[in-house]
Amino acid sequence: MPTLTAQEVRRSKRIITKTGASLVIDLASRAKRIPCLIVDWSPEGFRVRLGARLRRGQLVEVIPHNDPLHTIRCSVVWIGKLGSKQEGQIGLQVQRVH
Repeated sequence: MPTLTAQEVRRSKRIITKTGASLVIDLASRAKRIPCLIVDWSPEGFRVRLGARLRRGQLVEVIPHNDPLHTIRCSVVWIGKLGSKQEGQIGLQVQRVH
């Protein structure tokens, strides 16, 4: 059985960008806005570079600097491992409204 690459497994093509944004996270029942950089995105989610620690499953809101009135609710699906080329990056999946 052939092994699929990460790009083949993804449902949609990722668009590489270097767009400034903010993440809104809930810390002890208080919202905190943290600057980040969107590295790439697709309709399913984002890969961001961030200088804060988050945990898998945590809910956040992404606010792109080029569209500050548009917030996108996401959950953290992966965190780059220390020493890897993904260190400091976080994978976010868009939460769909049903």
